[in-house]
Amino acid sequence: MVGKPSKLKKNKPLLGNHQKCWIWGRNAVRETLSAGFWPIYELHLSDRLTTEDREQIEQQATLLSVPVFISTDKELTQKCRASDHQGMIAKMAPFPYTSIDFFNQQEITSPLYLILDRIQDPFNFGAIIRSAEIMGADAIFSGTHEQCEVTSLVCRTSAGAVNHVPLVQTSDLVSLCREWKKNGLRVVGTAMQAAEVLTDYDFRQPTAMIVGNEGTGISPDLLEECTDLVRIPQQGRTESLNVAVSASIILYEASRQRNFR
Repeated sequence: MVGKPSKLKKNKPLLGNHQKCWIWGRNAVRETLSAGFWPIYELHLSDRLTTEDREQIEQQATLLSVPVFISTDKELTQKCRASDHQGMIAKMAPFPYTSIDFFNQQEITSPLYLILDRIQDPFNFGAIIRSAEIMGADAIFSGTHEQCEVTSLVCRTSAGAVNHVPLVQTSDLVSLCREWKKNGLRVVGTAMQAAEVLTDYDFRQPTAMIVGNEGTGISPDLLEECTDLVRIPQQGRTESLNVAVSASIILYEASRQRNFR
C-alpha cells in the first residue's frame, strides 16, 4: 500500500510526541514488524531501497494492515530527526508492556527473571534487554518510579529485542520479590563485598536477579529481599563495571550453567 500518510486521530496515543514516536534502522524496524507485537501506525521506506527489500517489507506490512509509504531519504530524516535510518522508519504506538496479572498466569518451569531497579539510561536499558533476550531470560521486571521507559532509543539499542522478551512493569518490586520467595524463587543481588563469587552460585534453580541503578546500585529495600548476594570478580583498578556490562556477565553465567554445564 503506497500513498500519502493520513493524519492520525488526535486521541490515538503515540510512543512520544510527533518527533519521538519513530523507530528506525533495519534491525529495529524489521524485528518489530516481523514480531507483530508492538503496534505500528505507519511504515515509511526509502525510494533507494532495493526492490527485493521493499517488497519483502511491504508483504509483512500487508499481513498486519500497516500502511506503507515511499519517501526520499531526506524526508525520512526530517520525520525521525536522524540520518542513520537506513531507509526504514516506523511511527509507533506506546510500547505494550506485559501486565503483571497476565504474566502471573503463565507457567514457567525453573524461571530465570531479571529485575531492573531504576535503570535510567536508555542505552543501558536497551543493552540489558538485548543481553537478556539472547541469554534466555524468561522476563524482565521493572518499576514505575525513576525507571527509563521503552523509547525509540531503547528499541534501537536492543536491536529490536524489546519485541521478544516479556517486559513487565510493576509499582511494587519489593512485594513481587516477597511473593516469589514464598513460591521458592531465589532473589539474587550483586554486591562488591559479597562473599560468594558469581561462578560459584547455582543459577539452575528458579532465580530472579536484580540489577541496580547506575549510580546508587540496588536500593536498600530490595537489597533486604535478596536471599543471596554474589560478586563479579575484578582485577583492575576501576571501581565498578557499567550496569549493562554487569547484567550481561551475570546473564551469561546463568545461561552457561543452565545450558552448557
